[in-house]
Amino acid sequence: MKNADRLAATLRAWGAAHAFGIPGNDVLETVRACEEAGIRFVLAKSEPAAAFMADAAAQITGKPQVLIPALGPGIANATAGIAGALMERTPLAILTGEMGTANAEIYNHQAFDHVSLARTVTKYAATLNASRPAQHLARALDIATTFPAGPVMLNIPADVARADAKDAFVATPAIKAKIGLPPAEAARLRRSIARAKRPLALLGRGSILEGCEAPLRDFLESWRVPFFATYKAKGAVDEAHPLCLGAVGLSPVVDAENMKLLAEADLILPIGFDPIELRDAWVDAWPRETAVVTLDWGALNHRIFPLGIECHGDLPTLLAQLTSMDEGGDSAWPAARLRACVDAIAKIVVPRAPKDAISPAALFKAVSDRATRAWWMTVDVGAHRILANHVVRCRKPGQLLQSNGLCCMGYAIPAAIGAALAAPDAPVVALVGDGCALMTAGELPLAAELDLPIVVVVLNDSSLSLIKLKQAKMQMAKRGVEFRGPRFDAMGEACGAVGRRATTLAEFEAAFDAALVSKRFTVIDAVVDPSEYMEQM
Repeated sequence: MKNADRLAATLRAWGAAHAFGIPGNDVLETVRACEEAGIRFVLAKSEPAAAFMADAAAQITGKPQVLIPALGPGIANATAGIAGALMERTPLAILTGEMGTANAEIYNHQAFDHVSLARTVTKYAATLNASRPAQHLARALDIATTFPAGPVMLNIPADVARADAKDAFVATPAIKAKIGLPPAEAARLRRSIARAKRPLALLGRGSILEGCEAPLRDFLESWRVPFFATYKAKGAVDEAHPLCLGAVGLSPVVDAENMKLLAEADLILPIGFDPIELRDAWVDAWPRETAVVTLDWGALNHRIFPLGIECHGDLPTLLAQLTSMDEGGDSAWPAARLRACVDAIAKIVVPRAPKDAISPAALFKAVSDRATRAWWMTVDVGAHRILANHVVRCRKPGQLLQSNGLCCMGYAIPAAIGAALAAPDAPVVALVGDGCALMTAGELPLAAELDLPIVVVVLNDSSLSLIKLKQAKMQMAKRGVEFRGPRFDAMGEACGAVGRRATTLAEFEAAFDAALVSKRFTVIDAVVDPSEYMEQM
């Protein structure tokens, strides 16, 4: 057994099922060991895309997945995807190749300090301990999975990976007790919640982690607390729930309405509410004198908005402890006020009626109307993503995968591949802007090669609409935001997909329905009119 085999066995014990990357001769032993341990190696077409695939697979499975970049340009190219995982709070194990130790600090071709680079975009980075490789990896995985989760990197010289293992040690995940509040403290906080007449919950990334869904729903229902969710937390409680007020975080127009309601709350309950998803308007989002009870898995150590009383521990346990036990409290929000907030947002994102193309809002509504709890969806970065988050309704936690911490373009197509591999029996739909699609179109042949029945919807408007919108609002001329886009349906066909083109909503719905029924890899080129974005964000 080689050191690489001990590493792979440890990764398997932690639940890793896939490794993504592009191999070089320095990582071949690591790739072999992973495959022989039952961790499937997926050959991506670019390193950032490989990281996005790993990110999506980790979010769906709740287990750390593996990224294997080769030395030099491999790890350098992967940096955007690794930084994305850090800011999306996604646990990844990055096993980087390195030149053999005999040439260290002497040979300089493709050589730079991998560890120093990685330390800026990971929770932990180090050169592998050659004497205790599995133990070292276990420590790194402990760090990766400790709240808030994130990527870790071990730099592995090629000769260390090939070396005979000195022991048979295989680490397993730590068993952690579910820590809650002392009973007296829980009772005191329940009394505080009971006194509130207009409580409002803010759900974030932490609220969609394993085990939260039922306790969170029970908690909110017991106190009749209406809630907003960040984009990543959509579906923490089914968005069809009557207490759901919609999404918050990036649209200035939508947030302006939502924050009016926030200002009327007499108790704010941030639950797993991570400000890494929010634009800067959320700095000091409420006065320090407002009553706040924050519930989370651990401290995020920020001063972006006041946190009030902080309760840290096993979040499902905390929620169960604070669920109403007939303390007599009852939300007194006027139903008409809550409805007015929801209606105001609905009016902002209502589909317009362009003459020669598809309304993006109408397209997203068509997708949302068809979505079931079984689906996974991915969405890329740009104006289309902001709108999608206010139109598409999620039925389960984290159903709409996206890059919202780093907001890294090019995420949706690779993430759809990672999602389809992690959940092979689920429908997977990618919603992609044309600029983003061009960044990772090289992964389309991979979806065909793997025979993944994903549906890629490209919103084609031949522009970077969000930046063009910002230029217009700043009264600037359009510069660097328009381009001549390809026929994405033809591109899809060239890559092995079924290609379809739609210029009307009816054509899109027919193409989308056919793709869902066929269960074949499909690329739909949907020609959209971006003019409505100006009023929606």
